[in-house]
Amino acid sequence: MSTECASGPRLSLAGLADELGIQPPRGAEAIRIRKVREDSRRIEPGDVFVAIPGTQDDGAAHIADAVRRGAVAILSPSPEPVADVPILQVEDARQCAALAAAYVEGHPTRNLLTIGVTGTNGKTTVCHLAAQILGEDQTTIIGTVANVARGMPSVTTPPAETIQRIARESVSRGQRNLLIEASSIGIEQSRVAAVDFDIAAFTHLSHDHLDAHGSMEAYRQAKRRLFVDLAPSAVAVVPKGDPDAERMVAGIDASVITHGGGDADLKVSDVRNTGTGFSFSVGWRGDRLAATLPLPGRHNVDNAAAALGISLVAGMELRQAIERLAEVRPVAGRYEVLADSRGTKAVIDYAHTPDALRRILETLRPGAKHLTVVFGCQGGSDQLKRPLMGEIAGRLADRVILTSDNPKSEDPMAILDQIAAGVRRGGGEPERVVDRRVAIEASVAESRAGDVVLIAGKGHETYQIIGAEFVPHSDRDVLASMGFTSL
Repeated sequence: MSTECASGPRLSLAGLADELGIQPPRGAEAIRIRKVREDSRRIEPGDVFVAIPGTQDDGAAHIADAVRRGAVAILSPSPEPVADVPILQVEDARQCAALAAAYVEGHPTRNLLTIGVTGTNGKTTVCHLAAQILGEDQTTIIGTVANVARGMPSVTTPPAETIQRIARESVSRGQRNLLIEASSIGIEQSRVAAVDFDIAAFTHLSHDHLDAHGSMEAYRQAKRRLFVDLAPSAVAVVPKGDPDAERMVAGIDASVITHGGGDADLKVSDVRNTGTGFSFSVGWRGDRLAATLPLPGRHNVDNAAAALGISLVAGMELRQAIERLAEVRPVAGRYEVLADSRGTKAVIDYAHTPDALRRILETLRPGAKHLTVVFGCQGGSDQLKRPLMGEIAGRLADRVILTSDNPKSEDPMAILDQIAAGVRRGGGEPERVVDRRVAIEASVAESRAGDVVLIAGKGHETYQIIGAEFVPHSDRDVLASMGFTSL
């Protein structure tokens, strides 16, 4: 971490051009800049607008609007001039947007221990566990649940300008640590391109976002970029023996720390289910201590190992890290367990990928007299995973109720039909209930003591996206209205 930080008077268009490595236009030294924006609707006087080309909307079409709102300069791949406003021609608008955002905010991630976590599942849990171990008063999280708590859209990795702003606010508050959930799309779109990562962690890779990436290999390479771009002084924290993890860190300049079994640097062994969580042994640099994790789900042992690895690389002593791990709280909407007076358990979980759904159903199956799962798939996203998730549900659950999960502009019943085909392949007979509240009510109406109902896919979310409208909905609130309370 560096202690240097840009100051307000240095924020000129000439300074920005120098940051981007391009020739400043005439008079650029006298042009003061305020913020960098990718959305012309948010432009205020003194801002710089980045015209990013897109598949559905080209930023160049909004340059005139940005100028009307007070933009003092434009960053654009297009060389076409704009009356009275200088234009800086850039080859990669997204990359330059990230660099420009870091410049105007004073490169705040240089002043924080900055940690990136990527992987298909587990990013949120690893970040929240690591924050609790490192100290929540000293740590900021940028990620799915944390962003919603800020009143932001439920996007895992927000635009570069938002990341840099939150980082700068963290520095201003005197915090030490920044944890960023780095999604494959966020990495590929250069949202974290100007973030100075000290540590990067990988959870695992499974089927998701193939609509955006096209193939598993392209998806893998998008995530790998986080590790390839690490500085030699940085550290990668990855699971031992995972072929995808080995590919992530192959040939990178940063150091690599592994966690797991065998000869891992952070060795986890003797894992036992305690009924309320897990106990296990942790070995690190000659020390070996007993640890406890007060969270259900065997996958959370792996998440805890990653969080411990991050914390130890950050400089914590093993004993202190393990003591704090024993006190961690669950993440909202992740394996959240409720029960009613009859003894029926309901579990709310964000599982929205085939692997995540399989893991939690396999975890719940042994302890359930009768296992019901309620879930759907988002509209406008990876259609290939729909029958895969259906097949998993049909094979592992006794009852499968398919329902809406942010159908957006798609026909909800058409989405359920695609999932239903997989349910039948898995040996189940799907029920289809488009209204999610009604589906949840139906799932527990005849449940008895010892039965378990999994409500999957939305987790912490408090809305349904139907068309372009955000309609209020909370799985937790629906269960609470039926007498379910948290355990």
